[in-house]
Order: sequence, then C-alpha cells, then structure tokens
Amino acid sequence: MARCYLLTCPNETIIRIVEELFPEDLVSFILSNKAIHSVCQHAIRQHQAFLQQYSSIRFGEPENCGDGDNFDGNHPLSLLEAILQNPKIAHYPIKLRVGDYAEDFEFVDDSWGDFPAGAISSWASEIAALGTENQWLDEEIRRKVWAEELLEPNGHVQRLAILLTMLPNLELIEMRDMSHDNGNPVREIVWAIAAANQDPASPVHDRALKNLVEISLDTSDTEYGENITMYIPFTTLPSVRFLHGRMIEGKDFRDEGHVPSQPGQIQDVNFMYSAIGVDAWEWMFKAIGNNLKRFGYYHVDALSDYSAPYDCAGTVAVLRKYASHSLRRLDLTAELGVSSTMDQTTGVLTENYNHQFVGDLKAFTTLRVLRLDDTAFQMSKEGAIARLIDVLPTSIRVLRLLREIKVGDPTDLFVGLAEGKKELLPELKRIVLEGDYILRKSIIDECKAVGIEVSGPCLQTFV
Repeated sequence: MARCYLLTCPNETIIRIVEELFPEDLVSFILSNKAIHSVCQHAIRQHQAFLQQYSSIRFGEPENCGDGDNFDGNHPLSLLEAILQNPKIAHYPIKLRVGDYAEDFEFVDDSWGDFPAGAISSWASEIAALGTENQWLDEEIRRKVWAEELLEPNGHVQRLAILLTMLPNLELIEMRDMSHDNGNPVREIVWAIAAANQDPASPVHDRALKNLVEISLDTSDTEYGENITMYIPFTTLPSVRFLHGRMIEGKDFRDEGHVPSQPGQIQDVNFMYSAIGVDAWEWMFKAIGNNLKRFGYYHVDALSDYSAPYDCAGTVAVLRKYASHSLRRLDLTAELGVSSTMDQTTGVLTENYNHQFVGDLKAFTTLRVLRLDDTAFQMSKEGAIARLIDVLPTSIRVLRLLREIKVGDPTDLFVGLAEGKKELLPELKRIVLEGDYILRKSIIDECKAVGIEVSGPCLQTFV
C-alpha cells in the first residue's frame, strides 16, 4: 500500500492546510483519512457553524422573502463585513432571497431596520476597494462612481450587486420588488458576470455565480409588476436552467448595448399572472437559447398599467422560432379581456371575445404535453374552429383545454380525430377538458376506442 506522506507532517501543518481550503474541498479532504479527520475537529465544527449560518441568506422582511433562511443580517453590508473578515464565508451561501428593494428606497425604512451607526465609516477603505478594484467593471470612471455609491448609507442595492461578484456557489436567487430601472446595478453587474463566465479566457471566468441554476422574480405591486429587463442578464449565465416569475410585465425590450456573445442554456420558463409582449419574448429568447424544454405563461390582461396585450399566436410564433425542436411541455393560458361594441343604429351592445388562433403546431416535433385555452383553435371571430387532427404535432401525448370559446361549437375540435389518430397523432393518450364542456357521448366513445381518454372535472355528455 502506498504511504501517505501527509500523515508524517505535524498536526499543526495539517491544520494549517485545512484552514486554507474552501468548503467545496474541505469535506473531501477531511473524509479522506481517519487520522486527518480526528486532527481537524475544530475545522469540522467551524464548517458546520458556517453552513448553518450562511448557506441561506435573506435581506429584507422575512414574510416577503420566504421561510427557513438562517442569516438574519438585514443589510448586505452585514455579509460584506463577514466576508472581508473571513473570505471563506463567501463560498457558503447557496440560496439568496432579497425582498423590499424599491427604486426610491430609504435606508431607514422599517423593512430593513435601522442602519448600523458608523458601519460604513469603519469599513470605508475596504468597501471602496471592492468598487475601485472590481475586475468585472471595465471603465475607470465607472469604478470611481461605484466606489462612491458603495459608501452611501442607502447604497444597499450597489452593495448587493458587489456581493454577487463574491458568491461563486449560489444556486438560487429570489428577488422581490427590485427596481424597474434598466440601470439597476444588479442588472449591470450580472451582465458583466455573464460575459466573463461565457469567456474562458476572462481573468474572472467562473469566479462568480458559476453554479447559479434558478432565478425567480416577484413583486407585491399589483399595478406595475416587475420589469422583464431584470431577467435578461440572468438568462445568459451559462449555468442557469430555470426562470420563474410572478407578476412580470414587459411590452417590449431594447438593449443594443448588451448583446450576449452566446445564448444561455435555459430549460424551464414559468411566468404566472404576468403581461409580456411578443417583442419582449423575442429578445428574451435570443438570450435563452434553443434548449428550452418547458414553458409556462399565464397572462393577466386586466391588471391596470400592464401595457402588453395578450398575443397567444405571437408567443407561440416566437417559441416556434426558437424552441420547436426542444420544447416538451407548453402551458399557455390567460384571463382574456372582453371588449364591447355598440351598434349605432340599434343601440345593441355586443361583446367581442378574443380569439387567439395559434395556427399549425406540427413544427413542435418534441412536444409531449400541451395546455391551451380552446380559443387558441378558434380561427375567426365568427366561430370557425380548427380540428385538433389538423394542427396538433404527432409527438403530443396529453392535451388540456380550458373552456373559453363563446362563439362556435367546441365539439368541432374533435371532428376526424378518431379516424386520423393512428396516422397523425399516434402518441395521443389523453384529453382533459377544464371547464363547462358538453360533448356527445359518441365522441367520447369513439376516442376511447382508438386509445384516447377524454375526461374533465365538469364534463357533461348527451346522447
């Protein structure tokens, strides 16, 4: 058996080596040998204490940032101080939850507590250096500005942005009520980190956010929503796979100054209660890349100050352009707005229900599960309904339809389905009708005979 020369070293030397290891290497080293494990009990206890204190970070009010977080410093400055004292701490945070950042935030706001008196002055030179020496910021003037902003008492967002360059092992970031401003320093720093992580030759390649997998945005503002521009930089980080959001808004997006050299590797997008326009989706998918597997979007058309109209067909067109050969699950629904037209002669008020015909879906060659409002198959306002057999892709296995059609007969969807199933939809096994559907029993029986189960919580049948 080969001799382990490390064990011939004095215990003090082994302990010194352990003190230099980052947490991702520390556990493997200590577990490599029983003798080393027994010598390094202090390092083990410190590692466990750091895990408990720093693995999950929260800034803001607890009720707005989730439960179970174990770092209770309300200010990014608190974590900056800890890292400046012991740089190893920067390697422990796995989850970061940020709440109550507002564009016009006052540092004495109750959601953050009282700002620590004298905290900035005691760390002024070290914190200023984080801006002036930051390798992610290219322009000297920009560095000087950042250094000044970092020292401002209300510079919480700037200090948060700098923290992102110091936390290489973050896997999850959840943000609530971040600034809508396109110049938000978090957004700017993430652009820089993404560019560095895409470039193996960069001196700061993979030194920040190299393990970030999921980013989630939310807002408590029911009028304006969280701007989609906060997402775009995160989509270009090579490690990110999941984008989740609630109450996200965006009519369009233009930022020629930040064009990613390479698209991201996003696999899952899920935006609920949001209002996002086709132009914004186009720009986002340029950054997302062509590996998207799951897409969920629930549009709310009636929220005030949400300027982006629902465009199911346009959204599907963007998906068809960027994800037709990767998408496996598509869930695209909405609270459809209703407009009214008054006949000037008779004075009769007629409701005009939106129809959102998505066209042929056969280009989605890998699509397995599809959930749509049935208006996605309504070809005209007059009520013409497309047949499922003519528009669904051959790969589809499960179809879920939400009852929204007001004009026309939704049973037209099933015309020719049983006859053409074997040749055109060989994988289709299940159709779930969500809403008040009424179908002839013969339609359900015909589908069952060819291996398609038709069901629904409120489905009614007649002979």
